[in-house]
Amino acid sequence: MQEEFRKLFNNRYELLRKRKEEGQKIVGWTCTYVPEEILYAAGLLPIRILGRAEETPIADAYMYSNICSFVRNCLEEAFRHNYGFLDGYVGINACDHMRRLYDVWSAFLPTPFKHIIGVPCKQSESTLDFFTKELILLKRTVEEFFGTKITDTGLKDAIAVYNKTRYLLRKLYELRKQDCPPISGAEIMDVVLAGLVIPKHEYNTMLEVYLKEIKARKGSQNGRIRLMITGSELDDPEYIRSIEELGSIVVMDDLCNGTRYFWDLVAEEGDPIEALANRYLTRTPCARMRPQKIRVDHLQGLAKEYRVEGLIHENIKFCGPYGGAFPIIKKGFSEIGIPVLSLQREYMSGGAGQLRTRVQAFFEQIEEER
Repeated sequence: MQEEFRKLFNNRYELLRKRKEEGQKIVGWTCTYVPEEILYAAGLLPIRILGRAEETPIADAYMYSNICSFVRNCLEEAFRHNYGFLDGYVGINACDHMRRLYDVWSAFLPTPFKHIIGVPCKQSESTLDFFTKELILLKRTVEEFFGTKITDTGLKDAIAVYNKTRYLLRKLYELRKQDCPPISGAEIMDVVLAGLVIPKHEYNTMLEVYLKEIKARKGSQNGRIRLMITGSELDDPEYIRSIEELGSIVVMDDLCNGTRYFWDLVAEEGDPIEALANRYLTRTPCARMRPQKIRVDHLQGLAKEYRVEGLIHENIKFCGPYGGAFPIIKKGFSEIGIPVLSLQREYMSGGAGQLRTRVQAFFEQIEEER
């Protein structure tokens, strides 16, 4: 099934246009703090807006060159009409660059429905109250624009579907605790990316079959360096594959298209909007959240649980949140004796030679300390 997941993501534009022609309304989102369950409960198909690792001449005319290449790439795809099938776009104030993406998209692109969610940068009683009101507003604007009613029952059903996704992905990740993990980091990313562009009930059916397949597979990665990857937006399995080919296996990640997307469940009891607000605000935090100690403690726990030997911190150039968080992460991992390598990159592919040289030197350091 590995190839099926890969094809779903790589051919996503064609497949999503077909769904649009069949009458499915599709809403794109740009950050994992967007509660997809609200959109799903409205009968919409939530999909993640991503780029395609190409140059960005059109987007560069609308954005400063010191805006991160991921944001510019997403905008480029929109200007090239690759997201012309969207009925809506939900943005978020994840960082200043993401906010600028929403501003330009709203001003210059014809996507019918546009909405931005304000997400606080800290977890507290007052910020949870604010975020709950933001989700109530999202629910109301979706209902008004699409002429639908989002019921509590519908929301609870959506939460159950998405929780099943989270449960199955965590079960898949748990297999990576083994001495010889039966699945690589690149393969895991193929699987997660596919789930960003198809309905979750269909995805869950695929995951159940795939999980049985992987459980029956015998791992052959014994002796390889056990890595964890954290950092900026990363949706390129080949980037991870190029690292693993040098003698490692990625057994854990802290990525938007990895654990940060699915690690925490939503409570299925009580008021569904309040449950969603609580889950999304208090979930495994990214670099935008404060205090960073919550994130450091979480990552240290994962590193110990998955017996990580080295951490790679990849950072897209001009990404302020992850660039600023790196010293804190490095200090936290030095406290538990795990070496850290920082790699700056562009969203577009490139620099393979430099990547190889630096990663090889890092692996030599780990081998010497084994």
